[in-house]
Amino acid sequence: MYDYVYYSQTNDFPLPQNINFTNDKSTKAIISNSKEIDCEIYAPEIDFYFKNSKDPLLEKINALEKLYNIRGLKFDSAKYNEYKKEIGNRVLIIGSKDQAEQINAENFEVYYALPEWIEDIKGTIGNLEFKINKNGENINLTVDQAIWFNAPEIAYKQRGIIDPIDIGIEKTHEILNKRAGIYNYRNYITYDINLCQYNGRVLKETCGNCVDVCPTNAILKIDEEKKLLFSHIDCDGCGGCVSVCPSGALDFSAVPRETFYEVAKLFKGHIPLIIPENLIEGLDIELKEHVLPLAIEGAKFLDETHFLTLFQESASQIIFYTDRLSKGEKEAIKLINEISFRKYNKKAVFVAENEKELNHLIKNADFIPQARYTTNMHNLKKRENFSIRLSNLIGDDNLGIIDLSDNKYIHYGKIEIEEDKCTLCMGCVSVCNAGALTAHPEDNSLKFDAGVCTDCGYCEIACPEKCINVIYDRLELNPEYFGQKTMAKDEPFHCIICGKPFAPKKSIEKIASILLPMFTDETKRKSIYCCEECKAKLVFNDYLERKLNAK
Repeated sequence: MYDYVYYSQTNDFPLPQNINFTNDKSTKAIISNSKEIDCEIYAPEIDFYFKNSKDPLLEKINALEKLYNIRGLKFDSAKYNEYKKEIGNRVLIIGSKDQAEQINAENFEVYYALPEWIEDIKGTIGNLEFKINKNGENINLTVDQAIWFNAPEIAYKQRGIIDPIDIGIEKTHEILNKRAGIYNYRNYITYDINLCQYNGRVLKETCGNCVDVCPTNAILKIDEEKKLLFSHIDCDGCGGCVSVCPSGALDFSAVPRETFYEVAKLFKGHIPLIIPENLIEGLDIELKEHVLPLAIEGAKFLDETHFLTLFQESASQIIFYTDRLSKGEKEAIKLINEISFRKYNKKAVFVAENEKELNHLIKNADFIPQARYTTNMHNLKKRENFSIRLSNLIGDDNLGIIDLSDNKYIHYGKIEIEEDKCTLCMGCVSVCNAGALTAHPEDNSLKFDAGVCTDCGYCEIACPEKCINVIYDRLELNPEYFGQKTMAKDEPFHCIICGKPFAPKKSIEKIASILLPMFTDETKRKSIYCCEECKAKLVFNDYLERKLNAK
């Protein structure tokens, strides 16, 4: 098996050394431009580019290598887990008698129902539970799959329901038979529980964006436990949840963020044309010089960090051809375009929804050389990456304030702290999983970086002194907005036994005001003012002394 294979009946141009030419359909490859051979990854953008690009031949050959390398990067870094589930042969057909007769399900145990009989649906493929009311008779029916003519929106929340009106009878038969037996599926998203802004937040719900946008039942909130429940078998792989996740707790398995950042670097000198894979075949449109396609799986996962990264690495306006812009992508594009227009007086991202719009945008999109910026973004959180890039774009300019109050998913803001009330207990730091609030024992300070703040407001709720005020939905485009700022600071308190500084003075005074009225034992009262080591020794020595006195 070869890594990269270019299949064609004729070889009219030289290929890079790492790409193997073949006209033999029995050839096996990991990545190929053609479905005619046995390959793990079919890359339709390769022939699309080569057929339609106006680049000179040498540039085409170099671009061809980039397209294979992009696919290689995505293949090597995809974070998939493969799963299997046994699917039986029970099928429910929902529709009229005439519609039901169109379905050939001779190898299945078939049940029939009229649409108006269906009261409720639960479960997923292999275990779909229908609550049916047939002329007053209540029936609970469990099947493996269902065929529903003119299926309502609720039907698409369960994996395992097929609508022949949507995909045709022939495709319905194909899917029905393919799913029976062993059903293979994978995870399309990965989840970092430590970054999630819903998980464990019992004081107030500060997020739930992923559940809000999920078109299926793939993500559910367990409100009693404040946990998210993921059903990979129900996920349709759209990636919409990733685009609205404020902290980056969710990532797209097919193209993890760090992989996308590396892919973006390959677009230096090119005008990026983002196209969902399913829209490439059959698209016949001229690509002017320097336009290079970026095929994506799951057309809804892009967020503001993705767009800003590609914009700066390519130093070019981006063209996004799509038939289904996600809610998160809409807000992200609006934000990036507002920033770009204030800085360069030009949009950064254009969206085309049909071929006429696409043709117009390809002709007019251009480079913005001054936007060029590249950096190492490994091991940084989503917000940290965005903050670094945005700070570079702004430079020394003051581009004003962007009001984000109309947004539902993308929020930026900052906080104010009444320093005289703050005891530096660092409770706010413990609940800030975005890393905006940080404790600095080296100088007994509390610092805040607005650039990485998700504006969730949980620190304000968790603060025992109620001295934090969150300023919501204001993204300030000036140099002072970014980077850590000291919000509160105190002199150190020194251990009364060893003299070592071990905590801010205010925090010890606060603890003492609470515990002293409760403690009558002199050793316990004294321990309040001791470091951990001396406290342990003090308590242990007191214990030994009591034991000796007891004898």
